[in-house]
Amino acid sequence: MSSIKGGYDLSTAIYSPEGRIFQLEYISKFIKNSPLIIGIISSDGILLLAENSKDLTIGKYFNTKKIFYINSKSALAATGQPGDYTRLIERIKFEDKTYVQNFSESLTGNLLSSRLAEIVHLHTLYWHLRPFACSIILGTISSFLPNLFSILSTGFFTKCTASAIGRNSKFLKNPLSTSINLKKSCRQNLISISMHLIKIQKNFEPESFEVLWFTKDHPTFKNPISFNIKKETYRKNKLFLKKVLDEEEKMKAFELSFLIR
Repeated sequence: MSSIKGGYDLSTAIYSPEGRIFQLEYISKFIKNSPLIIGIISSDGILLLAENSKDLTIGKYFNTKKIFYINSKSALAATGQPGDYTRLIERIKFEDKTYVQNFSESLTGNLLSSRLAEIVHLHTLYWHLRPFACSIILGTISSFLPNLFSILSTGFFTKCTASAIGRNSKFLKNPLSTSINLKKSCRQNLISISMHLIKIQKNFEPESFEVLWFTKDHPTFKNPISFNIKKETYRKNKLFLKKVLDEEEKMKAFELSFLIR
């Protein structure tokens, strides 16, 4: 009898004979095919990006809102099952409200990320709770310093300078570790990462990503970034896309001429 037919995937409290928890593995595979989210720490703040969902019937993007603010100094990008991360955000907002009432300050930094991870991990321990089918990238300002945390569906969280979760995230690991620089501004990193996204997604469109950042000139997560900055980024993207396509055409022409010889 196979492990799945044996009922080992009915609860997170049931281990397979190989020591695997199938429910968490199913969620991990689901998140790998979910819309892409990216978080980057820059010289002047934090940058969050989230890929909008696309309606395949009409071929247009629609904003499903994957970036949320918790308070004026903290925001997160989530991917996975919308109902799950919406419920998680409601819970952490309640925790933040309670913390403000008790201590007269908002949840930020390690305390906020550990609270979020604790809630997620709790749902992987008991048979009567279903795990959250979502992962989160949390950006927060603590002690006037930008912090970025990656929180997985297992409840495991890490502090990082750049992170990507979701569809095609494996192709961004190298660019995030090399071309994304802490000395660059949010604007420069936005242009840089969007150029890498063009290489991955040849049908890259301006409305395909939701963008939010916290900078010295933009000192709150509640306000969206200027449309002019988006326009400037997309203009440079189009020029870069044209350059990529021209290089591909030259390569194809070269290969064709080589075959003819």
